[in-house]
Amino acid sequence: MIRRKLVAAALFFTLFGVIALFPPFIFLFRFDGRLAGVPVETVYVFVLWAVLVVGACWFSRTLPDDAPRKDRPTDRRT
Repeated sequence: MIRRKLVAAALFFTLFGVIALFPPFIFLFRFDGRLAGVPVETVYVFVLWAVLVVGACWFSRTLPDDAPRKDRPTDRRT
């Protein structure tokens, strides 16, 4: 993938994670359902957290470093 597309995907992923943790989205799962004895909204929050951690790990390994390129002259005004 092109670096610019990866950076845009990482930004979208971050914004998705923030918006998905807003209370109105969490309140979509407010009903008396339980999974293995745990309320559904709690499962939602922890599954989303796990997805965000795995995604952040993947992006940290996939995105290239911001090292200066060797074909560009560096600015030495110091």
